[in-house]
Amino acid sequence: MQRDENKIAPLRILCIADEIPWPERTGYRIRLANMLRGLSEAGVVDLMILHPGDDDESSVDGAKQEYRAPIGEPVDRTVVAHVPIPSASLRGVIPWIVSGLPRRVAWRDWSGARSAVSKELTNGYDLIWWSHLDAWAAIGEVANTPCIVDLDNLEDQKMLTSRTAQEPPRLRNLKASIRFAIVRELDRIDIRRWRRTQRMASLHTDGVIVCSQQDRAVLGGEKTYVIENGYAAPENPVGHPERLVDGKGGALVFIGLQTYEPNIDGSRFLVEQVLPILQELRPEVRIRIVGRAGPEVRELARPNVEIVGEVENIEAELASADVSVVPLRIGAGTRIKILEALANRLPIVTTSLGCEGLSLISGVHCEIADSAKAFAVSCDLLLSDAGKRIEMTEAGAALQGENFDWLKIRSRIAELAQTVCGRDLRR
Repeated sequence: MQRDENKIAPLRILCIADEIPWPERTGYRIRLANMLRGLSEAGVVDLMILHPGDDDESSVDGAKQEYRAPIGEPVDRTVVAHVPIPSASLRGVIPWIVSGLPRRVAWRDWSGARSAVSKELTNGYDLIWWSHLDAWAAIGEVANTPCIVDLDNLEDQKMLTSRTAQEPPRLRNLKASIRFAIVRELDRIDIRRWRRTQRMASLHTDGVIVCSQQDRAVLGGEKTYVIENGYAAPENPVGHPERLVDGKGGALVFIGLQTYEPNIDGSRFLVEQVLPILQELRPEVRIRIVGRAGPEVRELARPNVEIVGEVENIEAELASADVSVVPLRIGAGTRIKILEALANRLPIVTTSLGCEGLSLISGVHCEIADSAKAFAVSCDLLLSDAGKRIEMTEAGAALQGENFDWLKIRSRIAELAQTVCGRDLRR
């Protein structure tokens, strides 16, 4: 039989991730799951999970059931390695200083992951896809293989926004004030370290990925590529922008992992600063905060605010809301919760940071407001005007379908993998 010289052999790809992407309930998981689907168009994909559990399984045969890919997902094998959660203590200060790495990386024990990755690489992969900067920064030197790092967030930018949003404790609390000052100084050092680590990745890997052209401009580098976040548009969007809203009420929903610092801060801003102003305009307005929540968010519950927690059916939450709110003051990258609302035809009120990198125009695709008063007034505006809600959601859905559809984005992921590995896509 004559060999087909024009046929391109599939790549063998190892994706190294922080967690299993299924079920897809967070932005990181949604992005990771779609990266895997895109990579599968270029070859055979194995997935290594660097999980923080107590057990140390290093092969799919020993892995717990929850770490296996669901049937139908394009993962050939699942490999699991143990990376304990870091604990801040005085003993960690010297290793942090010596390492030159940010605290989040320096304070974890990567020895088990390093051994697991070294062992796995003997299988002869064509490409290593690091789904987070942390693991590459800690153990990337073990891989003498073409590699790409997905910078879903620029960590220095996220820390800068966090510093801006932080409020110092009251002067009478001396202990808290001292701790606040120390942490801010450590953060200042880590911002420089994250910036240097991101730059090193852009120079010493075969490619780094960011979520927007804005992030690409900040990072720079010839090997910096934009792979946007996306959303799979539903056949039947659940939003009801035409629905009549009570003049004194209305339903707002804020969706996101409520143990994640940007969302915790956003929930506090929404409940403690925006809600009192909005209640002067709409005394019966209701807020539902959806997503796994810790004590900092659960304590925000009150008569007009329900802390829903994690839910199985996010569509039901979207369907019951009149407006989706994204009150973020901390963060980097782009927010899938915005794309989710656009695709489902929900009117949106967001901060500038909440829709950063998505090319949304205030008054056309959403309402953008950064102060508590402006945010409250924007919510009242949309709740009061069904025509505006309809017009805005139609424009938003069109933008999402044109620029942020995972089906279109996945093919670019495959093309990038092929290009980095030197495959001629024109053959």
